[in-house]
Amino acid sequence: MSRATVDDSGATPCVDFVADAEHCPVCGDILQIQKSKRRFVTTLEVGLFQAREIRKVCRVDRSHPVVASERLAHLVPRGQGYGYDLIVQVGLARYLRNLQREEIRADLLRENGIVVSEGTISNLCDRFLKLLERLHHDRVPALRAGMGGGYPLHIDATSEHGKGGLFLCLDGWRGWVLHAVKISSENEQELRPAIEKTVSLFGDPIAVVRDLSAAEAGAVDSLRDKGIPDLVCHYHFLGAIGKKLFDDHYAVLRNLLRSSKVRTGLRELLRELRQNGTAEVYHGRYGQGRLREDLLALILWVLEGEGGKDLPYPFCLPHLGFYQRSQEALQRAERWLPLPRSHVERRALKQLFNVIARLNEAQRLCWVVPKLERGWQAFCELRDILRLSDAELPRGDMRYLSTRDFPEMEMARLQDIEKATMAYHEEIRKRVADSTSISSSPEMILLNYLDRYANHLFGHPARRDEHGRIIAVVERTNNVAEHFFGADKQKLRRRLGRANLGRDLEDQPAQAVLASNLCHSEYVRLVSGSLENLPAAFAKLDQEEYQEEVSPLQRSNKDTKLLKRIGVLIADERLQRNNRITSQQTRTLE
Repeated sequence: MSRATVDDSGATPCVDFVADAEHCPVCGDILQIQKSKRRFVTTLEVGLFQAREIRKVCRVDRSHPVVASERLAHLVPRGQGYGYDLIVQVGLARYLRNLQREEIRADLLRENGIVVSEGTISNLCDRFLKLLERLHHDRVPALRAGMGGGYPLHIDATSEHGKGGLFLCLDGWRGWVLHAVKISSENEQELRPAIEKTVSLFGDPIAVVRDLSAAEAGAVDSLRDKGIPDLVCHYHFLGAIGKKLFDDHYAVLRNLLRSSKVRTGLRELLRELRQNGTAEVYHGRYGQGRLREDLLALILWVLEGEGGKDLPYPFCLPHLGFYQRSQEALQRAERWLPLPRSHVERRALKQLFNVIARLNEAQRLCWVVPKLERGWQAFCELRDILRLSDAELPRGDMRYLSTRDFPEMEMARLQDIEKATMAYHEEIRKRVADSTSISSSPEMILLNYLDRYANHLFGHPARRDEHGRIIAVVERTNNVAEHFFGADKQKLRRRLGRANLGRDLEDQPAQAVLASNLCHSEYVRLVSGSLENLPAAFAKLDQEEYQEEVSPLQRSNKDTKLLKRIGVLIADERLQRNNRITSQQTRTLE
């Protein structure tokens, strides 16, 4: 029962919330009014009002539990002043719409006439995350039932410049975050409990997909012992091989190109020609006359190639590509700038070739480039065997993967790739046996990696319908996790309004990534029915005796305690220094 009144000043309405029960829940006797308690409450629907809760107690035995108003309990958490609907509104605005705190404040004031501080916004976000994690755990039985056919467990960790470690357990087919924890570093001791927690909640996965880190390999050994496929991401597998093939020699090439300043010279030449040329007429340091646009195109091609976006290293070697283009510049000039050439063009081409000729002074290029080219050839050969397309790389567009929406074709493709890889493995073994290659040769590196990870590259399970048709195949890359982290960091930059996220990732609770599940309609249906029903689901959860232990909102990192101590020590030093200065000044005056 509730009734509203307005106090004499007319400023804030007062609403009475009377306990509805008439009989004691313990003995069944009549209840009588015990006392009333007042508090200010703000809800999205009503705004600010004063709630007077009239509680009841057993007439016979006052030690029996006090009965409170259920109506008020469904509006606002016990002992708090902000309603569930407001908590949800702020949480969704922060973690789904990625609004900044000031934007949320402005929206609440404009649309609902509610005035709150930025600190209050932060507190409401924390309450939202705590309630969401509790709801996630409470609905595990419904979620497990909705995951019929099992789930592939994709695991990955991220940080920003070594800060803000977060470990994630994902359902690879649905994109749901199953569990997430803050970690100080990627080590087996911290990863294992997170995986065990995920398995205890959602059962054994049908497969694990991970990168090549020893920590993740050790953390899933119990699942591997059960016979669950332990699969490594093909992208990370190829990437590790590429780094082993290229890292040392590529660093030498990068330093040689930087010291030669060839790129700088080419950019200066291009800028000079652009600034002093219009409509194929040039007037500047190289004289006056015709200047064909194709000469500018040639210089730009040497600098940037065809202008497409480079793939991530080591799937693309931009410095090697630049060197190779510079060596082809003369042949390109013959085709792109046929005779006759104007005086300006001849002088500009001479300058172009003089700048490129600086590379001939770096004698180490003569041995480092062939080594990189040989390694690149071996890398591309293995990539062709694995058929890892650009669409399957972390920044690739999966829409261009032709078999993505045809699971049976994808399974057949994986089986073909497995056969080709096995044959290639034996071919590489034979090549190494028949050659006198040293241990750092490309073939030996490929063989070592294939020997080590061959049993983790294939065996991807599939999900079938009641007719035996394949309806889903476990992905062979860990892109679901890579894409998640990329999108999550982008959202965090939007919420905070800055690019460097090192400290912000440390401060963000692990529970924040659970909010991404609310973008999945099936997940929302299973946990609350709809987003509109989320406040009621939170309220109902608070009414129940919740036994599941949830993680605290951890916003600090492993160094927080020491950093605070450093602050205290420095402040103490400053105080002592100021005291000495004051004492010296006092003695001087005396």
